[in-house]
Amino acid sequence: MRVYGVIGWKNSGKTSLMERLVADITARGFTVSTVKHVHHDVDLDQPGKDTHRHRMAGAREVVLASKDRYALMVEHRGPEPDLAAVLARMAPVDLILVEGYKRDAHRKVEVWRRETGHDLIQTTDPLVRAVATDEDLTLPVPVLNLNDTRAVADFILTETGLIGPRRIDTVAIVDWSASNGPAPRPAENTIWIGTATTAGTTAQHFPTRAAAESHLSQLIETEQAAGRRLLIGCDFAMGYPAGFAKALTGSANPRAVWQWLAENLTDEGNVNNRFALADRINAQLGDGPFWGRPRTLDLPHLPETKPARHAFAEHRAAEGAVKGAQPVWKLFTTGSVGGQSLTGLPMIHRLSQRPGVAVWPFDPIDTAPTILAEVYPSLLREAVARKVAQGWITDAAQVTLLARALLALSHHNALAPLLQTPPDPRIGEEGWILGAGHEAALRAAVGGDG
Repeated sequence: MRVYGVIGWKNSGKTSLMERLVADITARGFTVSTVKHVHHDVDLDQPGKDTHRHRMAGAREVVLASKDRYALMVEHRGPEPDLAAVLARMAPVDLILVEGYKRDAHRKVEVWRRETGHDLIQTTDPLVRAVATDEDLTLPVPVLNLNDTRAVADFILTETGLIGPRRIDTVAIVDWSASNGPAPRPAENTIWIGTATTAGTTAQHFPTRAAAESHLSQLIETEQAAGRRLLIGCDFAMGYPAGFAKALTGSANPRAVWQWLAENLTDEGNVNNRFALADRINAQLGDGPFWGRPRTLDLPHLPETKPARHAFAEHRAAEGAVKGAQPVWKLFTTGSVGGQSLTGLPMIHRLSQRPGVAVWPFDPIDTAPTILAEVYPSLLREAVARKVAQGWITDAAQVTLLARALLALSHHNALAPLLQTPPDPRIGEEGWILGAGHEAALRAAVGGDG
């Protein structure tokens, strides 16, 4: 567990700050417990009460329990217990805030106000990492505004690794579908979004692409307003093999493709024109790469089967790094991931226009409140198969397990390696799959839940 101290002289305002910090940090979805050290004798019990009689009779530990809470009173009958002994008895949480114990060996924020008449503790304690005050001070450590609770909370959460450049608070994994017509009931090959937070993981089915996009837009707003960092992973390619973007739009920037598709794809009532659009692209390029269509569609530039050759690579570099990935050009029959990209990238264009949204690996993400990334849920195929054997719908299992695994890696400060891409110049145009090459870490993060 992460432990951080709030210290200060009497009447400095540390208890008030503690109260505000707990409210701020728990509102972000973290679990918080507190420890307060007092220097005078304290007894939470009252003579004559049943629990007091138990103690007076010699009970070493007495628990007072009700439907809302319970209190444990321990008669240690000896030296005052140190902080480590107190912490050892506490249930696991994301963060324990300790008020007092100012000489113990844990990192601390000092609350200092001139009115107390005392010198700064920081000058003699190297574990005081910042000073929260209402004075204008120059110190060798950060000086925080005592009245800016969020700034103090951000400092503590960053110090403890609960937030930071690679820290994610919420993960949403999207299993997309390009199918025509709404899907009113949960089923295979429909749209699912799995969301993982510190409170748990949920899987939700969406009947249409519009409903799913609306949900993601609202999730971005909610998480940013709450100060929580969000990772959205979508299971379709966010770029095409090198050369395609420039051939279609005149620019090698993948965003040009997203915008072009957003302007040309129609998708009303969950009925889209992806086959006709692919036929148009193939005709425009002369030697077009897309293939696969229902036999009933008369589209002269879109072959039913894979052509012998075309002007672009069959796979991106990312597909070569994972097992079983289908080519982005395939639009029909099993594994037709091309339709997912044609219908999903317009959504990526729209979401990427929102403030605070970055698309990995094309944008810098260190300070982005929301990150969009490409994922491949089949990286956890063995764990998914175990869930399916238990009666889960495949898509629901995929989004749930991958969301849970990525959140667990983030909370253990182990997500950064997955956000590193190989030194391949194609990736700047083609994109990359989050987690490719790190299957062992993802499987370990799923653990027994998978």
